[in-house]
Amino acid sequence: MAKDYDVVFIGAGHNGLTAAGYLAKAGLSVCLLERASFAGGAVNTREVTLPGFRHDTGSVGHVMIQSNPLLLDDELGLKSKFGLEYIYVDVATAAIYPDGSALYVHHDVDRTCESIAQFSQHDAEAYRRFYDMAKPMGPLLTQGTFSPPVSFGSLLTQLEGSEVGRNLERIFFMSAQDLVDEWFEDERIKVHLLKYSTEQMSYYDATGSALALFFGVPMHHGYGTGTPKGGSGGLADALVRCVKAYGGEVRLDCEVVGVQVSGGRATGVTLASGETVRARRAVICNVDPRPLFNEWVPAEATDPEFRRKVNTIKDAPFSGIMQHLALDAAPRYTAGPEAEKAYMIEPTPWLADFKGVFNDLRLGRLPHASKVPLWVCNSQHDPSRAPAGKHVVYLWQYVPYRPDGRDPQAWDSIKEEYADEVLEFMRGYVTNLTPEMILARAVHSPYDYPRMNPNLVNGSVTGPRNDLLQYFSNRPIHELGQFRTPIESLYLVRHAPRTPLTRHASGVRGACRNARKEGGPSCGRCSPP
Repeated sequence: MAKDYDVVFIGAGHNGLTAAGYLAKAGLSVCLLERASFAGGAVNTREVTLPGFRHDTGSVGHVMIQSNPLLLDDELGLKSKFGLEYIYVDVATAAIYPDGSALYVHHDVDRTCESIAQFSQHDAEAYRRFYDMAKPMGPLLTQGTFSPPVSFGSLLTQLEGSEVGRNLERIFFMSAQDLVDEWFEDERIKVHLLKYSTEQMSYYDATGSALALFFGVPMHHGYGTGTPKGGSGGLADALVRCVKAYGGEVRLDCEVVGVQVSGGRATGVTLASGETVRARRAVICNVDPRPLFNEWVPAEATDPEFRRKVNTIKDAPFSGIMQHLALDAAPRYTAGPEAEKAYMIEPTPWLADFKGVFNDLRLGRLPHASKVPLWVCNSQHDPSRAPAGKHVVYLWQYVPYRPDGRDPQAWDSIKEEYADEVLEFMRGYVTNLTPEMILARAVHSPYDYPRMNPNLVNGSVTGPRNDLLQYFSNRPIHELGQFRTPIESLYLVRHAPRTPLTRHASGVRGACRNARKEGGPSCGRCSPP
C-alpha cells in the first residue's frame, strides 16, 4: 500500500514541523513520519516522574527562536490561532557563587549592569559597551539560521565592508576565554560569560567559541527568556496543530527504514511496516545525516567520498547527565528569596575550579572536585507544570560520554550514584533539598540520549558539534550546508544549536525555500532564489 504527498518528512522534530507548517500553509500536501510516540523531537514535555508532573526532557528555555519571524511576526499563527503562549521571565539567570553572592541577569541591561557593579564597576561599564557592540551583529549571525547561509568565503567578503563586520570577522577566530579576558576583570563575571560557550557543548578556550556570547548576550536582552506555558513541548504541539489545520499529517510510532531513490531523485520512503510513502516533490530529513546516508539512502546513490565526509562530522566533545525531580514544595536558595525570581539557577564556581571541570572532561574523567550544574524550576513561573504546591526541576551537569574512559554503556550502572553526587553538591545552594523533599526522580545519562532519540548520536545533545568547523554554510559539512543533498529533491532541515540544558530552540525555513526552487509555490515569506 502506498500514499502520495507533495513532501514527506523523516522525523517530526520542531525544525521539521516548522518547515512543514510553511509548506502546508503554501498549499502543499505534507506528511511527517515520526518514530517516537510524540512529536517535537527534543522539544517535548512529558510525565517522566509522577502523573501531573510535566518535565522538559530536551530544550528547556527558548531564547534564540524568539528572533525568528515564526514567533516574532507570528507567521504561522502559532500564537494567534494555535494556542502557543509564552511565559517570559524578567530574571533570566541567578549565578550563585561559593561565597553566597549572586549575579542576576535581567532582561533589562541597566539592571544587569547594576548587579554586575556589586562586584566590579569596571565590568558593569564594560558589559554595557559589550552589549552595544554585540547588538548590531545579531542580524549578521542569524542570517544563516532562518534561511540558507551564504558560503563562508562570501560571508567574510561581506563582513570586510563595515566596521561591525570586521569586528565580527575577528571574533570568529577568538575563543570565549580570549574575549572575556579582553573585556572583563572580575572572575565572577568571566565565569558567568564563559558558560555561554560551554552551554553550546564547546570548550571555553576553543577557537570560535567567542561567537556564543554574540548569540547569547544580545538575544537575552533583546528578546527575553521565554518558555511555552505548560512546557517546552507546547511549541511542538502548536506546530502540530498548525500542520494539521492546513491539511498536513503527522504520523507517530512510524519508523522510516529507507529512502527510495530513482534516477538520482528521492521519490519517497519505506517504513518498518513495509509501507511505502511517496513524495512527488521532496523528501525532507529532520535527523542526523549519518543515519540518513549510512542506513537509509542506498549506497550506490551517493559518491563514496561524500559518504566519507559525512562520517567525519564531529560530535560535541562532552555531554551531560540529566535529572528530573518531582518536589514536594518550592525550592529555597542560599542566595535568598531574590533567586526564586530567576528562571535558571547556576551554581558558579571560581574560575580555577571551573577550568578544572573542563580539564576533567578533556581527559574523559567524571568531574568530582567541583561541578557546574544548571537548575531550572519551571513550576515556580508556570504552576501548570505540577500539582498545586508541588514542583518540577530540571538539573543538568556536564559529563563525558565515555565515563572515565569506559564504554558508554557503563553509565547504566553508575548514573544513579553520580546523580546522587550532583544532588549532594546542589544541597550547598538549595537549602531545603532533603531526601524527603524529593518525591520522585528520573535520571538520563549520555548513553540514554541516543536510545531516547537516535538523532543524538554519541550522546551529542547539540547534534553535530557547535564550532567554527561546522558553522554557517559548513554545518555540518560544506556539501550539506545549503540544506540540499547530492540527491535531487532530498533535503535536510538544519541541526540548530539545541541542548537539553540550553536556553535555545530554533526553527528553519530554508528547506521550504529550497523546495520552492524545485517548482513548489512560495510560502509567502522566503525570498526569491
